[in-house]
Amino acid sequence: MAESSHQKALNIAQKITEIGKQRQDQLKEEGFLTGLILNRTHDLATAATAVTKDGVVRNGVSEKYLGNTLKSLKASEKQSEAIQSTFPGLISMANSADSMAKSVDAFLPGFAKFGGIAIGAVLAFVKIQEAITNTRKELGVSAVQAAIVTAQTKALGFAAKAYGLDVEDIKSAQAAIRNDLGASVQESVKLSLNFARTAAATGQTSDELTGTLSIMESISSASRDVLLNQIRTNAAIIGQAGVSPALVMKDLAQNAEFFAQFAKDGGGNIIQAGIAARKLGLEMSAVAGISESLLNFESSIESQLEASMLLGRQINLDKARQLAFTGDQEGMMKEILKQVGGEVEFNKMNVIQRKALAESVGVNVEQLSRLVRNNTAGGTAGAVGAAVAGGTNVYSDPTSHEYLRKLVRNTE
Repeated sequence: MAESSHQKALNIAQKITEIGKQRQDQLKEEGFLTGLILNRTHDLATAATAVTKDGVVRNGVSEKYLGNTLKSLKASEKQSEAIQSTFPGLISMANSADSMAKSVDAFLPGFAKFGGIAIGAVLAFVKIQEAITNTRKELGVSAVQAAIVTAQTKALGFAAKAYGLDVEDIKSAQAAIRNDLGASVQESVKLSLNFARTAAATGQTSDELTGTLSIMESISSASRDVLLNQIRTNAAIIGQAGVSPALVMKDLAQNAEFFAQFAKDGGGNIIQAGIAARKLGLEMSAVAGISESLLNFESSIESQLEASMLLGRQINLDKARQLAFTGDQEGMMKEILKQVGGEVEFNKMNVIQRKALAESVGVNVEQLSRLVRNNTAGGTAGAVGAAVAGGTNVYSDPTSHEYLRKLVRNTE
């Protein structure tokens, strides 16, 4: 025989009453602060809206309301279990505070019961509640979710101290991850410590790092945690090369399109190009400009021929173009250095010659002056001399650019 609606409501009310009594016992055993963190007081208040302490259904309460109340209490129990398993340290501190308060309560009569350590426990709870409220306002989540996130953030703040960071670095990381990477609240919490560590290691702000991480994601299917580890590794490589990781990483974030076009092997080729550029006093945008200029084959060849005539020596950028085409920007920069020569030669040029040489390699005259100033006199001068003495002459061998001319014709 099917259970009547009235009997079903009574059974639900009985279960709610049992849960309410259980919460009362837990609250007495655990203490005020622990009970608040684990939702004991919240559950008691929820149960009280549906039934009396004797288990009588309150006037006007429907079967549907009773059912929803029971579901809410069961869900709250699961959340409490999650808090206990995830943050045992927080619960242990709350238990210690409650135990101390009970001891004071036992030995101090009257109003003094609220003094000493008991007041310390209450003040600690007030601070926790304030933090939870702020989290709830900021994220727009429930009180329980806010409590979990607050506890997680505090725990991560303690862990961050091992890396010279604090809880504010964790909060900044979480905000950037949510706002710029579109992550959920819980995803931002899980990623925040690794993110904050990487920001510190690379000398980037949280906002700058989200830009770097985003372009790394554009060429990789690896997880964000793996990519953050890779970014830290890249920063270490940059530092070992004697260049500031922060400068190269900021260059990377500001030249996302260039990175997406030419990056390979996890972007290592662009990192090396960035290192080479910084050693020459240039930014990565200059490398991007050189690549773009060289790969505009027709105009690049014309500029090269014009510079060769004005300088009275051969400028051969064939290899630089090939390297740019294959994404070897570091090799491209080395080849450019072989062609531009040294500072002594640059100082002998007139303004027309300087402009022509700069245009042929895709930079302005100021950038060209940096290239020649930072160019090494030994190996590069020898390479330039070899190119002039024994290299292919563009005038006597018109087929030297045939592969480029074919590429130009195929794109027309």
